[in-house]
Amino acid sequence: MSRLLAVTVAATLSLALVGCVGDEDEAGAEAGETGGEADVALGDTPLPACDAAMFIYEQIVAELVLPSPDPAYVAELYRGDPPDISGESPTPGGSALQRWVREVDAGLGRVEAGVLLDDAAIEAALELALSEADPQQVRLALVDLVQTLRLVASLDVRARLAAVSDVLPDPARDPALLQAEWDHAWCTWSGVLSPLAVEADAVAGEGWEAQIVAGFEDGHAGLTGGEQVWAPDEFATKPAKQIIEKSIFGVIARVLLVRAEAARAGADPALAREALGLFTILEDRVRERNTPAVELITTMLGGDPADIDAAQIETELAIAFVKRARKYCDEAVQAGVLGTPDGIKGAWEGIIYTQVVLPVMSDRLADQGFDAEAHLADWDAYLTAIATDDPAAALELSVGLVEWNCALQAALGIETCTSSDDES
Repeated sequence: MSRLLAVTVAATLSLALVGCVGDEDEAGAEAGETGGEADVALGDTPLPACDAAMFIYEQIVAELVLPSPDPAYVAELYRGDPPDISGESPTPGGSALQRWVREVDAGLGRVEAGVLLDDAAIEAALELALSEADPQQVRLALVDLVQTLRLVASLDVRARLAAVSDVLPDPARDPALLQAEWDHAWCTWSGVLSPLAVEADAVAGEGWEAQIVAGFEDGHAGLTGGEQVWAPDEFATKPAKQIIEKSIFGVIARVLLVRAEAARAGADPALAREALGLFTILEDRVRERNTPAVELITTMLGGDPADIDAAQIETELAIAFVKRARKYCDEAVQAGVLGTPDGIKGAWEGIIYTQVVLPVMSDRLADQGFDAEAHLADWDAYLTAIATDDPAAALELSVGLVEWNCALQAALGIETCTSSDDES
């Protein structure tokens, strides 16, 4: 959906540049005075710990695709041999990968009774793999390990981008601090999650990877150049955070369905277990919109692969995502946030949640004359109307967006069109 990105980038730039025409020399002087932050590119921050963690992750994944993965080698990779007790993190010990998991758990409060939850889950999977004689059980345990690492990666990316995009301007803060956080999210995305986007695009040809990369690039460029050259530009960073985060959900949904279908077709419990692990990344998107589906999907993917119904999983996910999309079909108009970063970011959330359910819309609404390309064009136009503060156009377009969203909700059996009501 690169054309969608082009529209919002153009609109965002036009707003960011209001009042700045003719100030090129002054802006250039300010950039020079602050060390030339505008010349810093995405990924320029040295992040040896993240690079090391991602290298170990790649080695673990490479081991898992072998016919007979060696759990002892995987344990050595994760724990370090000998364990590293250099104290480089608040939770020392283990390899760079284990320290990263521990730091994410501690930073996000994923702790229970003094135990770091994801690190403990990985350790439990390793212990099971090391104790099992059945090769299939060894593989399942190692699949669980990799899925936990993917969950940690998704949580880490979301948390870092949120912290940066929500930060208040502070002239005393070195912009390099924000750039480092954004680059760390980029490092984690590139190392763990980007292969899933490549796979999703290969299957559906939707452009998820390019959309996410563009979000990272635009958001990073917006970390300086707001009202003051050292301040973040919210017109860039807030939409970029949503583009990345919500597009990752879209990628996970696509790959989950691919794994579910393949697990049933090949009677493969390892693929089913991988699909189950991917669902944990989406679980908080499903809860409070289609909560009963959580147990249904986890039970299905955790049972006999022959009982997996990928079409039903797709429907259950669509019920949750279409409700989330509904909020943004007219929020900017109703809340009066046209021409603001919040209005633009909300439109992007609606666009991407709609992208997630678009295959279901095309299927379920075909007899009503639904045109996917035209619908996305309307979202494009709505985004532009919000960015350019055009209330008449935004109101008119929002009506059509709401109608099609509610049409899908009706087709999915949702009794009352809603953005927040849960299924019973």
